[in-house]
Amino acid sequence: MPQGFSMTTLSTNTNLPGQFQPGIEQQTLSDSGKPSFSADEAVLQIIRSGQKWWDYDNNGRIDLTYEFLGAPNLLFGAEGLEGFSEFNAQQKAQAVQAMQSWADVANVTFTEARSGGDGHMSFGNFSKGMQGAAAFAFLPDSHPYLDGQSWYRVSTDDSWYGWLRDWLGGADDTNRAPVTNSLGRLVLTHEIGHTLGLDHPGEYQSRADTWLDWLWNRITRDDNHQQKAAYVEDSVGYSLMSYWRETNTGQDFTKSGSQAYPSAPQIHDIAAIQELYGANHGTRADDTVYGFNSNAGRDYLSVTSSADAPVFSVWDGGGNDTLDFSGFTQDQEINLNAGAFSDVGGLRGNVSIAHGVDIENAIGGSGNDLLVGNALSNQLRGGAGNDVLHGGGGADELWGGTGKDTFMFSAASDSRPLAADRIMDFTSGQDEISVAGMTRGAGLNFVSAFSGNAREAVLSYDMVTHQGRLAVDFSGQGVADFEVITVGRVAITDIVA
Repeated sequence: MPQGFSMTTLSTNTNLPGQFQPGIEQQTLSDSGKPSFSADEAVLQIIRSGQKWWDYDNNGRIDLTYEFLGAPNLLFGAEGLEGFSEFNAQQKAQAVQAMQSWADVANVTFTEARSGGDGHMSFGNFSKGMQGAAAFAFLPDSHPYLDGQSWYRVSTDDSWYGWLRDWLGGADDTNRAPVTNSLGRLVLTHEIGHTLGLDHPGEYQSRADTWLDWLWNRITRDDNHQQKAAYVEDSVGYSLMSYWRETNTGQDFTKSGSQAYPSAPQIHDIAAIQELYGANHGTRADDTVYGFNSNAGRDYLSVTSSADAPVFSVWDGGGNDTLDFSGFTQDQEINLNAGAFSDVGGLRGNVSIAHGVDIENAIGGSGNDLLVGNALSNQLRGGAGNDVLHGGGGADELWGGTGKDTFMFSAASDSRPLAADRIMDFTSGQDEISVAGMTRGAGLNFVSAFSGNAREAVLSYDMVTHQGRLAVDFSGQGVADFEVITVGRVAITDIVA
């Protein structure tokens, strides 16, 4: 049975500090009564069909060929389709980029040819048939005659219904002119996901809904997630193979009244396709910048304007890498932990880091940002605004930038004496160092030397190097088990304990 994409769906600041948990995988989700799936559980759900391409030449990867059909094939008539058309230049270019986004994360290649490889894919348009489906495709190993085919509706309907559907944002028109972060680009990447072996996260198909269902859902903004989604995380916020809006999982990809969509595999899609074909660790294995000033070489990973609405999940093969969201003015939450989501550019939960990926650095914008590091030695730059920086483990380099900034530490392991964090631009009387998460309100006892009592703190400053040092004995062993180095003097009144 073909896997379709329905028109009935997808058309559509965190308080600081103290509302985050470093390393969390997901946003806070509503109590829907559905099971909550881990990434591993979601992967098994998305690849439950067991259908995939096979490496017939045993070269360690799946090499697929593809073509843009110039005429209808036998399937076209057999499925009752009408109104064939060849992909236009824009569709072809976007399809190539969509395929590349899958090749970036898994051991799969795509080469344009009429036949050959470990399997063959084809693309074509239709204007009538497959009621309710904006597009459809076939899983591999369905039938030699069907494998690799995907079809996309481009409307030639000039009836009042066709006009209303296009005006309300049906997929027909956007299929004809897909662009980055549009529904049309999502549909392309979604259908290619089917041809590679990924299923919908739940047992739902596009042909189950009529255009009246679609119209009602568009008007009410109710996409039936509660009734039809298989598990809590079944949304495009986690997988573009899902039918359900990201708002069902506490995310929001709208900006200035416009809806943005993922153009490439989301966090659960990446894990699922890698389970089938293995991970492509050669992708962006050098020092890569994502967001502003990007050198990632992918449209959906690059931001050029504060008006942009990025939606992506980062897969990275290595190097010293940076999330740069310096051009945004909104309050942002940027989390460098693998499996975590960030609120970027006025959206919520729109950027994630795939499991198994290390990103070292983050740059905030001019809003009041929260930057959360991971266990590596991170460089965090808050930029303008009143920012909160939490480095986590590792010897971090912290730049608050302009504004009143808070450098937050929640465990002694965040900044050990032999791997101390360095605050590079501390301004006394304006910035703060918070260790309240460790003292739990008990405070610190500032002394000139440790005497073996827990929570004793020594604060010093070198007039020659202009470096300060906060050392704390939390264990009561008479030696520091927590230490922070500052460029700039720190006063006792600058410390929140």
